[in-house]
Amino acid sequence: MKSNLKKLAVSSIFIALSTILSELIPSISLPFGGSITVLSMVPVCLIGIMFGVKWGICSGLVYGVIQMFFGFGNFAYATGFIAVLTIALFDYVVAYGVLGLSGVFMKVVKNRAVAALLGVILCCFLRFVCHFITGVTVWREIVSTWGAIWYSITYNASYMLPEIITTPLGVFLLIKTKALNSLISKA
Repeated sequence: MKSNLKKLAVSSIFIALSTILSELIPSISLPFGGSITVLSMVPVCLIGIMFGVKWGICSGLVYGVIQMFFGFGNFAYATGFIAVLTIALFDYVVAYGVLGLSGVFMKVVKNRAVAALLGVILCCFLRFVCHFITGVTVWREIVSTWGAIWYSITYNASYMLPEIITTPLGVFLLIKTKALNSLISKA
């Protein structure tokens, strides 16, 4: 019970920190959704690393719902029910839920920093795939299927590539600090 309470408290603080980093600190926002943020995924990824995949995915799902409330304007691009559902699931709920997979290699790879790095790279790539799926679903009704595929790749890469580079680097550097490494060991 005490352990779950600690996980809940830390997760709540980290989800709040991710929200602050993504919504309150100035970032580069793109016109049709998506933005380059200041390491906003790092705290949610740390939850998966510290407390495991299940706890991390649940935390990521909560964070995704919070992000959906901040991004309601993105639903304006939906041309039908399937597009609305795809945006809700693949731009928010699933896209941020996959961040909890950051801890997937923690029991497999002996070096914790490398395990965390690999997990976060996987999470970032899966988040890109989620946004790609949404882009193709939403834009294929407006442009050809191939046009939607290329548009989705380039548009989503324009903001996810910086995130794919900075998030693993941020987690890796934090994992190398003694304080966070100690916290992860105690989790």
